[in-house]
Amino acid sequence: ARYLSPSGPRLHPPPTTFAMPSRCGVRKIFAAFGTAFVLLFSQPAAAHRASNSAWKIRTLLADDHDHDHAKGPQCACLADAEGWKIDCADSAAMSAALTYLETSGNNCKTKSHSTECEKNYNIIKTHHDHCDHDEVPELIEKEIHEFEGYYEQCDIHRKWYQLGGECAAIECHDASADLTTAIADLKTHQCNTTANCESKKECYETFQKILMAHDTCDEDDLPTTLEQALHDYEEACDAKRCNTATQSEVALTVVCSGAAAAATRGAFLLAAIAVATTLAAA
Repeated sequence: ARYLSPSGPRLHPPPTTFAMPSRCGVRKIFAAFGTAFVLLFSQPAAAHRASNSAWKIRTLLADDHDHDHAKGPQCACLADAEGWKIDCADSAAMSAALTYLETSGNNCKTKSHSTECEKNYNIIKTHHDHCDHDEVPELIEKEIHEFEGYYEQCDIHRKWYQLGGECAAIECHDASADLTTAIADLKTHQCNTTANCESKKECYETFQKILMAHDTCDEDDLPTTLEQALHDYEEACDAKRCNTATQSEVALTVVCSGAAAAATRGAFLLAAIAVATTLAAA
């Protein structure tokens, strides 16, 4: 069909056509998805590694103005997938995990680490973030930061502290200068003793602010000295600590929820789509 215009006849463009995969290509696609489903249910650790990548991509694509604490996969889901328990009383398991990471022959201080390195890092990371500071071996408190840059970070809340209420909310955006002042105030008021931190409002309220910022703000919004300050004063201010999450959130954080498990499977299936497409094109 055509129509006339002042410039002469003009043909309609041909209809859009789609290239259908060959019969062999279709078989490859179905084979790839079949393999993905088998891996999903027989090797859950692989699914969680795919989930880690999905969380990282989501974080990179997030709105730059969203400064809430970026959440990764649930530590509880990694524990289920990798076959270990969240147990704050098991300091031996924590120490064994650190020993594995620090053994030079295991090559765990690299981003191209093994799945066994990843598992052991997840063990110390989870217990470091969840357990009371006096339940975690002191060496882990010091050494964990040497490994953080090589691993994806999972998400878990601190244990609920019965004697403390919920921490006051903090505005994370542009908080660095205020938090730097807060860290200096802890030193000025000599808050490194139990007597001072329990009796001086300037001490325990400032410590609570630093604790809340550490647990809920994105690392990029925090001064680089905050992590060390938290460790320097947490023993003296332990009795005055507050909770950085609600009691119900803390209770749920040690359980791999259905939503988190579903997100993991979804991420793995997205990875399978990419594999299937590659195979079909081969």
